[in-house]
Amino acid sequence: MSYYVLSQLEDVGCPVGILHGDLFDKFYPDTKDVKFGFFPWYAEKAKAGPRTPFPQGMVLISRDEYYDFDIRSISRFFYVVSDAFLAVCRKTNVNIIDSVRIEVLSEAGKRISEKNYNAVLFDELDVRTNCDPASTFVEENGRPVRFKKLVLPPEWGLDLFKYRRLISGSDSLVCSQAFKELAESFKGIGFTPLDEVLWSGIRRI
Repeated sequence: MSYYVLSQLEDVGCPVGILHGDLFDKFYPDTKDVKFGFFPWYAEKAKAGPRTPFPQGMVLISRDEYYDFDIRSISRFFYVVSDAFLAVCRKTNVNIIDSVRIEVLSEAGKRISEKNYNAVLFDELDVRTNCDPASTFVEENGRPVRFKKLVLPPEWGLDLFKYRRLISGSDSLVCSQAFKELAESFKGIGFTPLDEVLWSGIRRI
């Protein structure tokens, strides 16, 4: 089976780079004094083992004017995804740790998208034990930090996945041909064949 690396594509409502917004437990008309970094979904970002579940009622308060993407990361660890993207994840073999419906609002409290969104935390894989031994890496202090070449085992079964503790494009999501066929119409996503990818050229989803 063929695999593809997801990368950000710029389009109307699909900014590239980091979203100009933060995820709060509820809407705040003034966020200046709200220390959002203490919320568990930020504070536990590098925590091993069980994490505090996303609460109901979460709100992404954004300084961007309009969103129409189907997936973007809101930190290195969790994502904002449309209902349609999440539905494809549910139809295929994707390991989701947690997800919850969120509101996406401007600082004035107005909806800035026609789509409905969710906060999603995907499982993250260890590169040493979850790829073919033919894979090669750039390493620092004996630890892989980015791919030179990613090779998946013939029996690989996941349709969307990512690896933990990598950088420089190697930390983006990878999907199967089956997932790509269901997601090709989604906005703001490019699909680069795994056997052609230049990792440093990937704008991580």
